[in-house]
Amino acid sequence: MIAFIEGRVLFQGKGMLVVQTQSGLGYEVRVPEPVCLKFQSQQEVSLYIHTHVREDELTLYGFLSWDEKELFEMVIKTTGVGPKLGLAVLSQLPVEQLADAVFQNNTAAFSQVSGIGRKTAAKLCLDLHDQLKNRNMVSSSLGTVSENDGTGILVDQNHELISALKNMGFQEREIRSVVPQAGDQDLPLEQRLKKALSLLTPLR
Repeated sequence: MIAFIEGRVLFQGKGMLVVQTQSGLGYEVRVPEPVCLKFQSQQEVSLYIHTHVREDELTLYGFLSWDEKELFEMVIKTTGVGPKLGLAVLSQLPVEQLADAVFQNNTAAFSQVSGIGRKTAAKLCLDLHDQLKNRNMVSSSLGTVSENDGTGILVDQNHELISALKNMGFQEREIRSVVPQAGDQDLPLEQRLKKALSLLTPLR
């Protein structure tokens, strides 16, 4: 099963990119509209892939972050929401906005998504709430998404650590693998940074 694709954009269509990998193979990947608009022909792109298989179809759905891919997979588990509709949801609501809507039970936020009615929106909020909370889901900027005193406000608790590591030249994929292991978020930044660096150095 394909989980990740990295290569050069050969073609950009409505909601899709054709990506040519180093092997020379070109893959048609369905992507959220903002991702499609972000890349032009011949640009390099890296996508986390959800492979959707049916008897008569194999479709690749691509996302710029692992969190976006995971959220897509959560969304399409809701009854009545298939991959095409799930992609439409993430085209209109980025990870942070979607999580915010879920925690605040803001069903009106889904009204901009064609095909999502009030009942489906309410079910999405119900289905996703505990999943997001239990997974301590990370936002696309690698900050922890959590509830703040029950208000539903999203908090980026790892922002300083991530910014420091990026300034040192580490890549997002490297950082993502070590941030959860860098210690409790209540610890001093210097202590967490030292731990993260000890984990990152052997990877290089």
